[in-house]
Amino acid sequence: MVELKDSATVLDAIGIYAGALKTKEVQADLQKQLMRFGQWCGPERKLSDLEPSEIGLYAEHSNGTGNGIQTAERLQEVKKFLAFAKKKGMIEQNLAQHLRIRKPRTRTSAKSSGDRKRDVIEMTAEGHAELLQEVERLRAERGPITEEIHKAAATKDVRENAPLEAAREQLGQVESRIREIDATLNLAVIVDPSQRRGQSIQLGSQVVLKDGSSSRETRYTVVSASEAKPLDGKISDVSPVGNALMGRRAGQQISVDTPQGKIQYKIVRVK
Repeated sequence: MVELKDSATVLDAIGIYAGALKTKEVQADLQKQLMRFGQWCGPERKLSDLEPSEIGLYAEHSNGTGNGIQTAERLQEVKKFLAFAKKKGMIEQNLAQHLRIRKPRTRTSAKSSGDRKRDVIEMTAEGHAELLQEVERLRAERGPITEEIHKAAATKDVRENAPLEAAREQLGQVESRIREIDATLNLAVIVDPSQRRGQSIQLGSQVVLKDGSSSRETRYTVVSASEAKPLDGKISDVSPVGNALMGRRAGQQISVDTPQGKIQYKIVRVK
């Protein structure tokens, strides 16, 4: 039985676990995997101080990065380590159960043409570039936020630690948004309205509408739902106005249902 128990640091526990394995080759590979976990938690922290929420955040952090299969294998090794620590009395809680491993996605080659069509998100070049910039900015934020978590977690009382909870929540939001953007970019197809025949309204079209009741003109750009910014004049092709515009031409009238009733618009120009 390990004597360290409550005094074991994360690094101590990793060394004990690796030493209990049978072959040096397995030890070397495993230590490489576990040191990622150790660096994230803080190698000099007491293992017994780790909270279930921190383990969950590490899983979210790992699931949002890297190859799905490699990530699952890495998390499985950390899970075995935590189970070992519980068995040897180094931690009281079974932290392994809080390490949720996302099942890697598998690709199938037998997709019909209809399935492939549904697995596409059309985007404008501008919207695609904006998402790339956003996801790079969010990835750069991971390190500083994780460092804030480590600093906040170093205080004695983690139960009423507002900075720690705020940093954890922020990291969770960042990881969630990164996954959302990555999923969109993986399915994205950039469209060029200038290459499409005719002057019917398509994704990326710039449209000038005249309100039938006030004669006020408004300029819109029709974009995908993932790049819509109504305040900037970018409306989604699935919004009430955007949906009514798709496939129409300059000179035509459209009717849009709104909470205030039907509004009539005339399509003045299409570019």
